[in-house]
Formats: sequence, structure tokens, C-alpha cells
Amino acid sequence: MAGAVACGDDDDSGTSQAGGAAAAAGFPVTIKHAFGETTIPEAPKRIIALSYEEDTLAALGITPIAYGLNPYQEDGKFPWLEGEIDLADSTAIDTSSDLNLEQIASLDPDLILATNLYGLEDYYDRLAEIAPTVAYESEAGIATWQEVSTQIGKAVGREADTATAVAATEKVISDAAADLPGLKDKTFSYSYYYETNGLAVIDDPETVSVQLYGQLGMKLSPRVTASVVDRSLSMEKIGELDADFLMIGFATEDLRTELKANELYQKIPAVVDGRAQEVDAFTAGAVNNPTILNIPWQLDELKPTLEKVAGTTG
Repeated sequence: MAGAVACGDDDDSGTSQAGGAAAAAGFPVTIKHAFGETTIPEAPKRIIALSYEEDTLAALGITPIAYGLNPYQEDGKFPWLEGEIDLADSTAIDTSSDLNLEQIASLDPDLILATNLYGLEDYYDRLAEIAPTVAYESEAGIATWQEVSTQIGKAVGREADTATAVAATEKVISDAAADLPGLKDKTFSYSYYYETNGLAVIDDPETVSVQLYGQLGMKLSPRVTASVVDRSLSMEKIGELDADFLMIGFATEDLRTELKANELYQKIPAVVDGRAQEVDAFTAGAVNNPTILNIPWQLDELKPTLEKVAGTTG
């Protein structure tokens, strides 16, 4: 994703005025993380979010001056941010290859959030020279969305507001589980078709990307845990993906067409019965990186299939 527009001046437009006022009294703030400690001397006004932190910021009414680009949604118009914040005037930063440190420095940030940035060990020291930088607590992709949101809330001086926002999303999940009691003890599988004959499968129920399904009462299919090795499954064994609820993402539409023509895939009972949720790369990315705002959106997207799995639809 390229071509995003950078903020043009050095005012405080990066954050809401209300957010800045509410945060001012709680500083300085010191946050411990994998690379040591970061002290934020005063309420930040020019925040760069390198790894999906814009969702938590949005829940607090804060718009970052820059964010990590999503190659599957180049305009930065993420559906779960609609009505929350507008990233049109924020800079999209490519985080998929070498970070452009000159670009980041030119934005004059006063806080850099990298709470889920893979490869951060290669950049942390240099980012910290640009502005206070908050990293993950232990390693990327391990912390839950609640833990990440709490860390972000502390960094911007909005811990109480963040706790309220986290509770609101948790209620959305618990309400969804209550509305679909038939999901209890149902099995699920989650995989991603990333290239011809290339199938990645989640085989650890503790993986952050599938914790949502556990909260809905479901459990990872034992067929998956027995058959998948190092998150890999041969195409000859694709039938082992069968579960009460099967989710599969596709890196491209061509790959979706290719797999749907595969006879072994066509014969999977969940596919035959309409209990398979086939998603594009953008949605798969949201699933892999659950956040305080994209979880309610995910549940809306999944609802028709989950209703069928729960036995609430014909």
C-alpha cells in the first residue's frame, strides 16, 4: 500500500483536544517492555501507530498522524473505524520491509507505538532516538488484544477510558456467545491458503488469532491438533480441516478459485453443509490481529455462518 497523504503541518491535529486534556494530568508515564523502559514525559499529540494501535486510539477518540499500512486496504478505510476516526490525512508507513526511519523522523512524532511490530529488534534503538517508543512486553503476536489496548491506554494517559472501551468489546463477545448458546463445545479450524498447495493452519488453541472462538464456547478441532505439524498441512490431508466451523482465508482471489475447484476441498463436510467461512486476505489479516474495534466487526461478518453452526438457522 502506498500513496497515503502525510499531515501537512505541525499543529495538534493528530489527537483530539479532549483526549489531550484528559491525559495531561497523568504524566510522565513509564512503560516496561521487551527492550527496557520507555518514559513518556507529557501527553502525546503526534502519535505514530506502527502495528494496529490505531484501533485502540480510535476507541479513545485519538487519530494518529501515521499508521502501518495494510497492503489489502490501501486507502486506510478500515470498516471498523468508520464513524470513529478518519485516517485520510494520516501517513501510511510501509512496515512490511525495511522501515523508512527518515520518513518517520520527518513526521516529528512525540510517541511511537510498536506494540505488535515483527522485526522491531532491528529498529527499536533507532526509533527510540526519534521519539519515545513503546514495544511489546515479550514478543510480537503474543499479547492479547486486551493487554495491548491496556498498554496503549497507559502510554497515552487514558487507562480508565481504555478499561471502559475494553469492557465494551468484551460485552459484545459475551453477548454474541449468549445469543448463540449452540456454539458451546463446537469445533473449529482456521487456515490460510497463501500459495498453490501452500496451506497454513493454526494448531495451537492459545494462539491470539483464535482466542475469540474459545470465548464463544468453541474448541479447536482435535483433528487439526492431531494432523497439523508446525502449522503446515499437506493438500492430500485437507479433509482434516473439517470441523463444525471451518474458516479459511485466501491470499488472492485466484487462489480462492483454485482451491474451490479442488475435489478434496469440495468434499469437506463443513464446505458441503455451508459451515465454511471463506474470507479474503483483508479479513484474514483482521482475524490474525484481533483488536478492540475489529472484533465486533469480525463477529458481524461471521454471524450468518456461526448461526448455522449453532443450529439457529435452517
